Amino acid sequence: MKIYIANLDLSRTGGGWTFTRNFEKGMGDLITNGYENDYQEADIYFIPGATMVSREEVQKAKADGKKIVLRLDNALRNSNNRGTGMSRMKDFCEMADLVIYQSQWAKNFLKPFTGKDGVVILNGVDKTIYNNTDPLPGEETYLYARSSRDESKGWIMAWYWFVTRRNIAERQGYPWGRPVLEIAGKFSPENREYNFDFYSSEQFVFTGYQPNLIDAYKRNRCFLYTYLNDACSNTLLEARAMDMSIIDVYGMLQTGGAPEIMACEDISLERMCNEYKLELEKL
Repeated sequence: MKIYIANLDLSRTGGGWTFTRNFEKGMGDLITNGYENDYQEADIYFIPGATMVSREEVQKAKADGKKIVLRLDNALRNSNNRGTGMSRMKDFCEMADLVIYQSQWAKNFLKPFTGKDGVVILNGVDKTIYNNTDPLPGEETYLYARSSRDESKGWIMAWYWFVTRRNIAERQGYPWGRPVLEIAGKFSPENREYNFDFYSSEQFVFTGYQPNLIDAYKRNRCFLYTYLNDACSNTLLEARAMDMSIIDVYGMLQTGGAPEIMACEDISLERMCNEYKLELEKL
């Protein structure tokens, strides 16, 4: 079994590309990318996400006799994909020999549209990188992180939660110190110029977009989970692997694939790749 990852670009950012980097590392010698005749040598054409490849490329792989494997994360924003996101997903599902959903929630949500049964494999996290033996930081240190400005990432919920937490701590006399919020990710110049709309001496630090959040995880005790219906959040997996306290902000931890991540005993990359190997070997 040899696997070619469609349009592999390890320099890209975002959840799909985080998965792809992990998948490429975890599957090891089964991946042909980077070798001479890499496409020709592969018998499986693996699509990490429907937006990462064109119809023509998938049609060619099908015509060349490759087994098409499509990973599905969540509904695609047509507004971000020239109006073709969901139609491409549908077309690729029809061509796919195997569809892999990122969570049972994603399968339940997307299957009425895709018409493909598929299997569920939760993302995994590389614990050789994401682990923490450092002393725990202060009780009142919080992290909010996002890699895009997508509204579903819930910055406004994190803002309200943190202001409320600061007010409660003040009334209690700051028994564990003053709450401090680290804000990591992409934000508008207006947010930065006007101190993220904080108005009452709230303590925060803006660290901007970071290719990985390892140091941010180590600096903070608590991770604010605010993502609405995220199918399988790599950031949540990483925060768990770093032994952070996960704060369920306004019930967002009960949406999407988050309950499955929190219930999963083995969130390792090894578990994920073993499950992929088991399914791909059946093709």
